[in-house]
Amino acid sequence: MKRTNIFGAFLSVVLFAACSKSDPAPPTPPPVDPCAGVTITPVATVTHTTTGLTQGTITVTSPIGSGYVYSIGGVAQPSTNFFNLAAGNYTLTVKNASNCIGTTSITIKGYGPKYFQVRTIINGYCGPCHLNGAVSGGKNFDSDNDVVNSWDRIKIRAADGIPSFMPQAPNAPLTAIDKQKIVDWVNAGHRITD
Repeated sequence: MKRTNIFGAFLSVVLFAACSKSDPAPPTPPPVDPCAGVTITPVATVTHTTTGLTQGTITVTSPIGSGYVYSIGGVAQPSTNFFNLAAGNYTLTVKNASNCIGTTSITIKGYGPKYFQVRTIINGYCGPCHLNGAVSGGKNFDSDNDVVNSWDRIKIRAADGIPSFMPQAPNAPLTAIDKQKIVDWVNAGHRITD
């Protein structure tokens, strides 16, 4: 009687299978995120518009330079300027060459046509004394509410010249046309919507 060595055959198959397995490949490290630790904080200046018109602008002031593109809800562009914008809310997106993105919300206000003219005069003439945090004579005109609440003082000083005309020398005086724009706004009700 012939004996079969089943155990030996089984052991041979197990050893062969165990020896024929290869060691698994080391895990692939995750790709490096080029935006890790990168912060893009968009900063822009805004020009508001007259309600119903598209006079608004957004100008990116930071970050700027080669490799950046900018968008406000559309196709990205290399220019930092956006023109002909209506009143409304915009999301400014800035993307660098590594596709890292930063966003900020911007509102372009819609003013009444008379107030728009007065606000433009104030922004052009009252700069170093009454804008960008400066307070001269107890007045700052950074916010629209400050302008509206100071309507009487603006008219008395800029249009009537009591006790003296504003802006003072060495700044250029207001033209007769600009003075009339202030008077027209005051007479219309001196509101943002006028």
